[in-house]
Amino acid sequence: MLAEADVRRFLAGRTVSELGARITREGLPIVAILAAGAGAQQLGVLAALATLVGVAAAPWAGVAADRRRRRPLMVGCDVLRAVALASVPVAAYLHALTFLQIAVVTALVGGLTTVFDTADQAWLPQFVSRTRLREGNAAVAAASGIGETGGPALMGLLFQLIGGPLAIGVDAVSYLASAWSLLAIRRPEPEPARHDAPPRAAEGVAAAMRHPVLRPLVLAVATQNLFGGFFGALYELYALRTLHMTPRLIGLLITGGGVGALLGSWLAARLDVRTALLPSALLSGLMSLLVPAARDGAAVAFAFLLAAQVLGDLAGTVFKVGERVVRQAVTPDRWLGRVNGGRNFLTALASAAGALAAGALGGAAGLRAALWVAAAGQAAATLWLVRLPKDVGPGVDAFAAPRPRV
Repeated sequence: MLAEADVRRFLAGRTVSELGARITREGLPIVAILAAGAGAQQLGVLAALATLVGVAAAPWAGVAADRRRRRPLMVGCDVLRAVALASVPVAAYLHALTFLQIAVVTALVGGLTTVFDTADQAWLPQFVSRTRLREGNAAVAAASGIGETGGPALMGLLFQLIGGPLAIGVDAVSYLASAWSLLAIRRPEPEPARHDAPPRAAEGVAAAMRHPVLRPLVLAVATQNLFGGFFGALYELYALRTLHMTPRLIGLLITGGGVGALLGSWLAARLDVRTALLPSALLSGLMSLLVPAARDGAAVAFAFLLAAQVLGDLAGTVFKVGERVVRQAVTPDRWLGRVNGGRNFLTALASAAGALAAGALGGAAGLRAALWVAAAGQAAATLWLVRLPKDVGPGVDAFAAPRPRV
């Protein structure tokens, strides 16, 4: 697959954008903490905003991805994300950067990322073909792993050399590189399938909930995201204020997670995705228990968090690739946009709820207590997969059912 020029262009652009995205994902909350004095509740709101716009956009993004070509939609999202992020260094240069602007940029980038992901997950089976879904998704996961490995270290270096706001500007450039790589693909994208009636936003959720394979997968991921929202909101604050780590150490930890993700993408390309789903999800959840179990003391705390990052991201990547492959395999192409949109709607809603709950619980009971709840919830998410049928056939009846009214 890597011998094809279009695939190399796509993966090169994806890798660059993943590197930049990690700078923003890890760096923007740090900018909010250091430049705007954000606390637990504000970080909870910030993490929720990263997904709230996506909650509203995901079903409609699914409709758009089923009605028109998907690649131009992805290019538009890349360009708009670049513009939003470029406003941060501009405002900093003018001494006008505020928490409100950081929150607005976070919301816009989060919403556009949801739209991009919805279209991307529907476009990939067309691009690599359905016979190479495991290979294609593993390659995308490897690009993400490279971003997670190099992005935090690059973030730390850029924060030291040029400051946080300008480092966020680097991510804007990375999204432009991603847009260019998509535009440079020469393989034409086929016309979208014709529909007997216009696609509707609610159809993706309804079809997924009717499907015997998609339903447990979506519910498992939604539960993971619900409690993962706690980690997204509180992890850096917990590391900085409870464990007294530096931003550089946090960058090293997340780099360790990237190494685990790279190993996970390598394993995912070689394992049977169906049989690996449950054990990989369980291991990922169990590894999250190491985060609240860490105790103050640089060496011990770092060791606990590093093990959670490396092993948790390894297992999580295997699960993520398997979940995508199965979802794409059982969903007809003309439904991929709406099913992805419905799935992303539910999982983004869960992430936002988790982030808001994390801020409230972290402020009331403490950061460590909130993270114990999050870790237990992520481990329990595996229970949904116990009901996953052994037969992962196409499930045509779920997509032939009567259309819901919206």
